[in-house]
Amino acid sequence: MKFGVIMHKTTQNIGDDIQTFAAKCHLPSVDYFIDRECLDIFETPDKKPAAVVMSAWYMWKKWNWPPSDYVVPLLTGIHFSDHQASEQTGSPVQTEFLTGCGAEYMNKNGPVGCRDMYTYNKFKSIGLDAFFSGCITLTLPKMEIKKPEREYICAADLPKDILAALKERMKGTGIDIVETTHYKDYRNSNATWEEREAAVKELLTIYQNAKCVVTRRLHCALPCLAMEVPVFVTNRHKRPVSGRFDPYYDWIANCSYKEFLAGKFDYNFADPPANDPAYLEVRNAMIKSIDDFVAKYKDEEGSPEQYKKTSYTAEELYKWRCDTMRDCMNRWFDITVAEEKELKELRAFKKTHENEHDKLMQYKAESERSKKILGCRSVKLAIKARNAFMPKDKKIKV
Repeated sequence: MKFGVIMHKTTQNIGDDIQTFAAKCHLPSVDYFIDRECLDIFETPDKKPAAVVMSAWYMWKKWNWPPSDYVVPLLTGIHFSDHQASEQTGSPVQTEFLTGCGAEYMNKNGPVGCRDMYTYNKFKSIGLDAFFSGCITLTLPKMEIKKPEREYICAADLPKDILAALKERMKGTGIDIVETTHYKDYRNSNATWEEREAAVKELLTIYQNAKCVVTRRLHCALPCLAMEVPVFVTNRHKRPVSGRFDPYYDWIANCSYKEFLAGKFDYNFADPPANDPAYLEVRNAMIKSIDDFVAKYKDEEGSPEQYKKTSYTAEELYKWRCDTMRDCMNRWFDITVAEEKELKELRAFKKTHENEHDKLMQYKAESERSKKILGCRSVKLAIKARNAFMPKDKKIKV
């Protein structure tokens, strides 16, 4: 059987490509780079299934789950977000596509390896068979080790005030600070995977040869753990709202931005300690699971039907997708109509209360919220779709 990995083709974050590269490192070959947002329409040229390491951040778009029958999945290193496609104020879309056929796909091909406790807890709360697998970037190999002309530490996407405080700390040490970023815009790019992989290797090699790395980025910190590079994380959020960093804060030296600026942490960047080895158990378990997956399928041959574990038919899947999408869109319409009505009332209120300062401030706050809802692309598309089937006097005007 041929093998595939998940990639985010239009990412703005090289961390996505680092995850793809990490998965690729464990496969005998990679025949397919499958777009994370097009899993439902993936089809192989030879009409045979592909064994796919599914590690990625899922459900930015909600309508493409579950994957097509051409995917034989290893569900590991998965992060789920119930807000990405719906992060605009007012969207009701959350876990609907992890019910019905979507849930059956997870459970029949599970248990699902979650890369963080937020995802694990979310999945367990909606009845999915899940466990904590860790992130696939914990399995990265070391990059080429080169002795730099001058010692340096990396500052990866640090806020300006944090970077300034770090530079002040490093004065007089003779150690340089190299600034790096994970911002990499592939939205309108024709870059090949080979070009993208070269960028990943270049960045990881910079980290590999640093004295230590200071970052706010998860997919900078975890690769550093994997490559045994001392790493320190400073971030805005700490427990209980650490989200994607839970449980990694247990394994990485860290503090909040506020603590960093106040110097309330114990870490010597000029002589950094080795990382906590607690992550190794998770790293080794994930590597074994991928190795076992490869061994199971590398000599397999067959049709997609032979490897399908779910019971739903193509017709049942189509109906479930349509019904779920329709339900989400209907609730979105209701919210949109209510917000439009409120916006009209606020506009009328403004005309009759121009000199009432407190009420105007309330109007401004509510008006901005309503405009944000009515101005987001998904709502506009929903309104446009609705208006196409409505008489002129029933159309929503924004």
